[in-house]
Amino acid sequence: MTNGSSVSSSPCETTLGGLVVVVGGVSFHLISPSLNREVNFRVRRLVAGLVFPLLLLTAACGEEPPDPAPAAPKVATISDVTVAGPPDEKPTVDFKAPISFTATEGKVVEEGKGRGDAIEVDSTVKVHLVGVNASDGTELISTWEEGPASFAIDEVITGFGKGLEGTYAGDRVLLAVTSEDGYPNGDAKGTVRKGDSVVFVVDVLDVQNPLDVATGEEMAAPDAVPTLTYDDKQRPEKFTATETTPKTVDELGAYPIIKGDGSTVEAGQSLEVHYVGQIYPDGTVFDESWSSGEPASFSLDQVIPGWTQGLVGQTVGSRVVLVIPSELGYGAQGQGEEIPPDSDLIFSVDILAAY
Repeated sequence: MTNGSSVSSSPCETTLGGLVVVVGGVSFHLISPSLNREVNFRVRRLVAGLVFPLLLLTAACGEEPPDPAPAAPKVATISDVTVAGPPDEKPTVDFKAPISFTATEGKVVEEGKGRGDAIEVDSTVKVHLVGVNASDGTELISTWEEGPASFAIDEVITGFGKGLEGTYAGDRVLLAVTSEDGYPNGDAKGTVRKGDSVVFVVDVLDVQNPLDVATGEEMAAPDAVPTLTYDDKQRPEKFTATETTPKTVDELGAYPIIKGDGSTVEAGQSLEVHYVGQIYPDGTVFDESWSSGEPASFSLDQVIPGWTQGLVGQTVGSRVVLVIPSELGYGAQGQGEEIPPDSDLIFSVDILAAY
């Protein structure tokens, strides 16, 4: 199916788990240092449109580790930090540096309407944020100039999960993050030193908690569309042709058989899905995600045209049958041994989240 602030152009720059974000050419890293795994279309890759450069590689490419903070900071709490400014503008963060925190805390400083999902440990969020080094007051990152960031809570520093859990879209949240829950080893360039605490102000714009399976109103596909059958766990398994199923596909068909009530999928978004892919009308099942237990994540810019065109406009929570002519699939070249050249395709796709 697959088709803040330290500017970095180092040839030794790398990423953790492929999850990197660039905000206007300014580099900063939010990815958890414990996360270092292969990322492909079967593994959640939920940081969409962002590249947070790697600050957590210490002594990279022959650099010496940064020196500790020059002065012992005052032990502080979240009450020692103030936030000012209207909720639709970049906030002003004020405290008397140097300070450090012995416990990570989060506090809602501007409460939204409290609608939608609360942030959980596996939520994906869209936010504006400002990050400041508590040891010297240096601004590390801001999204307000270039646009909001989207990321999975369980794939960034621990302090975000601790401080944001239970908050809602519309909330402005102050985070006081300890060194241990932020950047315990600092960064190779000294922007964040070992032992530095960090302050964030996070404006939560959107929260999505991924579904496990499509859920919503059941609908019927046209009679000519092959029938989707299910395994003993009621997971989509394969398609079977009906008496009226044509042998070839002339045009793209996208048929919700469960209509979710979530947000509408937009062009350029990233999706989290479960799917089954099969040679049309009832040939070989060449790929599926259900048996792995993990949904697939990908950008709509990285998949075959039949997926891009067929899924835009659908809603989160839906199960969509995609009937795809060869030219919107893998075309004359096919794909490996399992998808011959000029093969029409059929998919069942559960849309679990869109970011």
